[in-house]
Amino acid sequence: MNGIINVYKEKGMTSHDVVYGVRRILKTKKVGHAGTLDPEAEGVLVVGIGKGTRLLEYVGDGYKVYEGEIVFGLNSDTEDMHGTLEKVEYSLELLENSKLEKVFDSLSGTIISQKPPMYSSVKVKGRKLYQYARAGIEIERPSKNIEISNLLLKQHLYYENGYWRARFIAGVSKGTYIRTLCVHIGNLLGIPAVMGSLTRVQIGHFLINTSFKLEALAEMENKGDRSFLLSFREAIIDQMLQVEIDNDSYSKIKLGQKIENIFLVDDQVIFAGIYQNELVCILKNENGILRIIKNVGV
Repeated sequence: MNGIINVYKEKGMTSHDVVYGVRRILKTKKVGHAGTLDPEAEGVLVVGIGKGTRLLEYVGDGYKVYEGEIVFGLNSDTEDMHGTLEKVEYSLELLENSKLEKVFDSLSGTIISQKPPMYSSVKVKGRKLYQYARAGIEIERPSKNIEISNLLLKQHLYYENGYWRARFIAGVSKGTYIRTLCVHIGNLLGIPAVMGSLTRVQIGHFLINTSFKLEALAEMENKGDRSFLLSFREAIIDQMLQVEIDNDSYSKIKLGQKIENIFLVDDQVIFAGIYQNELVCILKNENGILRIIKNVGV
């Protein structure tokens, strides 16, 4: 079995829990996922089955959209509501809808530098950051640039359970930590802030309203209905350039040979090779020679 599934990860599950569940439902071992979601987050998790795991690094590169909540007046070692919380007093004059909207507008369409939070799965010196954090060790983390395509205020300030909150929609690049973005927004306002709830509503063309919970997958599988399983070509629609491969080129690809750039693809561009309406490989143009960087359907 090979393909891609748009899974809805529910709160309280790890991304690996989803992988384990899909393995159990489909009775297959080769399952992986793109783009980890924290246990208390929910939403779109792209899962690869069989050779579909080879595509995850490409389908997971897509533009991501989140709906989240920011909570003001708190510090947290995990940058969200699930860590050790410290309540901090601040002047309410700093917290106004107009000021919050101004900060959101200033961040939309920008590229900023972001460090991963200590409670994350990023590896530094062979260990995951959360392993250092649990041992009480804070180490220097490498910064990376992330792109905020848009940042919109979905719900204006409201008071709930002792804290002022607001809801937002963020369209961001791969590798963005929304928890850290919430802390950054707070810093720009001069108010401590953490992330409340978080839902990922989109990765590339994978949308939350076409995702499947594990329970639904199990019911469909029991009925012999595998309409949830996307083909490789469906999975990379809008993700990358697609080029039709002729018979001669396909024969060379099967042998692992490089082929000339007869498709006039720009230098260093990564694209999908399509043969007889099926995705067979991922190629890269290197100085006029097309190199296979991933065999998928050959």
